Amino acid sequence: MNRLFLSLIVFVFGVFTLTLSGCKKDDPTPDIRKEENEALYAGMKDWYYWNEQIPQINPSSYADVFAVLEAIRQRPLDRWSYITNLQEFLDFFQNSSFVGYGFGSSWDSMGKLRISFVYSSTQMYAQGVRRSWIIEAINGTSVVPGINVSALLGPNTEGVSNAFLFRKPDGNTTQLSFTKEKINMNTVLHHEIISAEDRKIGYMVLQGFTTPTATELTGVFNDFNEAGIDELILDMRYNGGGSTAIALKLSSMIAGPSLTGEPFAHYLYNSLKSAEHNRTDLFTNEANSLSLNRLVTITTGATASASEMVINGLRPFIDVHIVGSKTYGKPMGMNAFTLNNWALVPITFKIANANNEGDYFNGLPANVPAPDDLTRMFGDPQESMLQAAIAFILSGSTKGEVVPETQVRQPWEDMQGLRRIIGAF
Repeated sequence: MNRLFLSLIVFVFGVFTLTLSGCKKDDPTPDIRKEENEALYAGMKDWYYWNEQIPQINPSSYADVFAVLEAIRQRPLDRWSYITNLQEFLDFFQNSSFVGYGFGSSWDSMGKLRISFVYSSTQMYAQGVRRSWIIEAINGTSVVPGINVSALLGPNTEGVSNAFLFRKPDGNTTQLSFTKEKINMNTVLHHEIISAEDRKIGYMVLQGFTTPTATELTGVFNDFNEAGIDELILDMRYNGGGSTAIALKLSSMIAGPSLTGEPFAHYLYNSLKSAEHNRTDLFTNEANSLSLNRLVTITTGATASASEMVINGLRPFIDVHIVGSKTYGKPMGMNAFTLNNWALVPITFKIANANNEGDYFNGLPANVPAPDDLTRMFGDPQESMLQAAIAFILSGSTKGEVVPETQVRQPWEDMQGLRRIIGAF
């Protein structure tokens, strides 16, 4: 009854279909829930990276597919496998869109929740909200450390409204109300060319890896090539990952044609799937590539998955330096499966670079420590992370105090599944 076969939809990880005999897509009956549970369990025993550790359970006895997934999740390593609405999944990876307000946020050192970025197509951006603004209250509830911002904002459904009390950089407050809608992301939040002494430095803030990111990168790298940059600072401080294909494209554009055909990443599946699905992605020859021999990246604990893959994949071939704080630590990859109107996205493979280096579950450490200065805009040369990156390029200095792990739970840490990859409300 539970067969697996390749779908024609292949755009991100590879999308497969778990087929159920006699199922109607929108039928909520107990029989359908039972078949969904059984199909998920059978599929996970076949495809899950840790399939040999899956406990023996009776999947039909569980309330739904979410409960089945939690019952068989490999703890503590698997923090990532998830199930989400299929259309929401396709909207994000194919179209860079999701339902929300279109902003990121982080707690600063004073316990204030600040806007970390705003997408340019949003109501918030149109009304002047920018990075560094403080969210004082939502619907009259004071926003203080420990509060669950996701819960305060309500479901990710079009039409949900909330009133925000902001404190602007000039110290004045303003109250603005916004309604959740479909947001079209710009995954490149900022880019510019910085002149520093005798260097031309390209600077790009990249917040995600989706299919439309490829078009954004083409424009940015065209600007960098026309300017004749000497160095690149790739700011992925809020990048939760996404498509491995886009990670490969970006890495190829950074390294240039000399690496064409060299191994970028090895994908290592479980023993049942390794013979058919283990593969190696090779660097490609991309237009507008830079042919750099050094990359400076900016990272935080929100830097995960495909963004870590770029760093790890380039390291065997060029010098890659990390400014900021250590990354999240996700050396694993996922395939997506359709199960009726669900997208099941479990961990299915391990990622290693050309030197077979991976397993960075504790994150990739920074060699140039610097804190995130939420009070300054992207591109401000006095912003602490960018300042440290430029100083490293000019002097080679890696001096600095280790950035301590924050004791305050960041809003992205309360996000689950696809929303954590999106990294925005």
